Amino acid sequence: MPTQAKSEKIEELTEKLGRAQIAILVQTQGMTVKDMSELRAKMRASKIELQVAKNTLLRIASERNNMNELDTKILQGQTTVAFGYDDEVAAAKAVVDFVSGSKIAVLKSGILGGRALTADQLEKIGKLPGGKNNARAQVVGTVQGPLASTYGLLTAPLRDLCYIFQARAEQLNGGTSAE
Repeated sequence: MPTQAKSEKIEELTEKLGRAQIAILVQTQGMTVKDMSELRAKMRASKIELQVAKNTLLRIASERNNMNELDTKILQGQTTVAFGYDDEVAAAKAVVDFVSGSKIAVLKSGILGGRALTADQLEKIGKLPGGKNNARAQVVGTVQGPLASTYGLLTAPLRDLCYIFQARAEQLNGGTSAE
């Protein structure tokens, strides 16, 4: 039976997991206080909330959010959770950059939209250029380019016909345009 403090912690983790766009699990066991302070400062600058969580409480909170895909085997050792509430790509980029520069911290896993991510998938997300808005802009540009070409192709005959009518009307008026 969990104590009152543990129940409150589970509720807090459940709420944060439900609200976060992305949650990244990092093993920080063995990091010094200086390293942890540096990690917290970098995450704060990127608008990422960092919290050290007990593995059992994190497992219970993830189950309460119906995140059953999370591999519970990775919940060993000290687990620090980085909660990104705004931009998933920017959050992953910040955490991956820190972990790649650290000799101690290791990416464990992540949760994106209720689905579990592996460390490799997180690294790939972290290497995407720009942020979420940049990725959206690339998708829109990819779709918009062919649509604009198709629109131009379909409207060209009608536009050309209008030009022909206008030229003929000017020719019949004796070269003067109607004003």
